[in-house]
Amino acid sequence: MRKTRRKRRALALWAALCTLLSGCTDQFGFLPYARELEETALMQTMGVDAAGTGAVRVTASTAVPLDGDKPLVVGETAGTISGACLSMQAQGASYIFYGHVGQILLGEELGRRDIGPVLDYVLRDVEMRLETKLYLVQGDTAAGMIEQAAQEGSAPERLEAMEADGGLLSQSMTRTVEEVLEDLEENGCTYVPALRTGEEGDMTAAGYGLIKDGRLVGWAQGEAASGVNLLMGAVDADIIEVDLPQGGRAALRLVGAKSRVEPVWEGARLTGVAIRCKVEANLAEGSRTDLSQADVRGELEKRLEYRTGQRIQAAADLCREYGGDFFQMENRAGWSAPLNWTRLQEQWEIGELPVTVEVQAHIRRGYDAV
Repeated sequence: MRKTRRKRRALALWAALCTLLSGCTDQFGFLPYARELEETALMQTMGVDAAGTGAVRVTASTAVPLDGDKPLVVGETAGTISGACLSMQAQGASYIFYGHVGQILLGEELGRRDIGPVLDYVLRDVEMRLETKLYLVQGDTAAGMIEQAAQEGSAPERLEAMEADGGLLSQSMTRTVEEVLEDLEENGCTYVPALRTGEEGDMTAAGYGLIKDGRLVGWAQGEAASGVNLLMGAVDADIIEVDLPQGGRAALRLVGAKSRVEPVWEGARLTGVAIRCKVEANLAEGSRTDLSQADVRGELEKRLEYRTGQRIQAAADLCREYGGDFFQMENRAGWSAPLNWTRLQEQWEIGELPVTVEVQAHIRRGYDAV
């Protein structure tokens, strides 16, 4: 009997699907028209730049085609992103499809103006997806970066390679449109991975852009960018070099980080924020370093704690500098003290609260080099 009911439900579902696909365009006008794949250009990377008063320049790129030819790169300027995307349909023989866009690049000028319209476009457009990766371009336009990447490959392939190798580079983690929207809804602040053009004209990671009230206000780079990764537990094989007690240098490979944000109270008054982080590492390189000796391992752990603590402090200081809770520390502090949540919200002001950092490091002995 159960099998019969399941089969009936399956047949009913199949019948409904057939109805949708049978050409009832009057009732289901929101569905796209069927098109031959060879007549469709699948855009995978989109760039948006500021262009004059209130206007935008949209650039889109395919990956390198199978025949090895150059990728298709198209661009158009209009008052809205939707208008520019529609105008681009007239630029070639192929139908331009945006449902495969996996990365959106925002030029720095647009970032400083307002990223809200881009997020709203992704949220509302039927072809776009909330899991699309979002990037800010530092010191350049998104169009320039996409066009430069097309000279020796394509922007989609370069970005996909960086996303796959991001753990090894450990310079910045990817973020989706959905994650950025959630942060902005929570407290109006967030962080977005940044890109810049390298010395050889290639695309490279550049830490993070800091967004407050929908606008780019600053950058987290170098040690501060690494501190963001530690705060968020996304170290993925970062390397820290420290001096050895007996002389020389050792390379410690970070393999894990877990941080906790706690409010500091004096009676009923909120006086500060404490970040407590547990870091785990392996010895990646260190000539004649015997981790079986407790004093040697302890000294290395102490130096690792100091270096990682500096990084986290540099990231936290950006919140005070720009007056924004970019890393959602209020919510995290609330999780650690749920009974004081109302009091915490009433007194929270990240731009004025002093932040202290405490790191507990542990070096595993699985990679001992004796």
